[in-house]
Amino acid sequence: MNTNTSHETFSVSPVGYIESEYKHFDEVPHPHGKNGWNEDNSTIVLYPEHAKEISGLDGYSHIIVLFWIDRSGEWKMPEHHHKHHKPDHVKVFATRMPVRPNPIGLSVVEVQEISYDGGRILIKGLDALDRTPVLDIKPYIPDFDSYPEAKLPEWVGGHLKEHDHQH
Repeated sequence: MNTNTSHETFSVSPVGYIESEYKHFDEVPHPHGKNGWNEDNSTIVLYPEHAKEISGLDGYSHIIVLFWIDRSGEWKMPEHHHKHHKPDHVKVFATRMPVRPNPIGLSVVEVQEISYDGGRILIKGLDALDRTPVLDIKPYIPDFDSYPEAKLPEWVGGHLKEHDHQH
């Protein structure tokens, strides 16, 4: 049995960054129906050494983007956000808030266009700020990545219903 209680650390290097119209958290609209960031386009720009690694993405309608929320310390809870729904006992690992012990973001986004020559992917539905580091890209495969039977706590279901968070 390993009795070492020290924490390991890991080093990660971005594969690229996001080009987005949003420069600050205050500019990102809170999604309500089809009027939020889930309808906005942004671009993943891969660094030259990773640009060719998107080969084969043709035919995927969606991808999973892992990104580093590098400015999470600037984020402030929007007025009235979750205040009426989130119970006091609910902490960070039960939310999708950007301020986290490791500020890793994960989003499933729709692929609009791929530029293989430039290592660029035009995407729809990412709430990341401009110049946000991209850690990884994975293809979205509905058979593996979708669980329609998944359940939510009542407080989340109530919030989603009240604010019409549908795509």
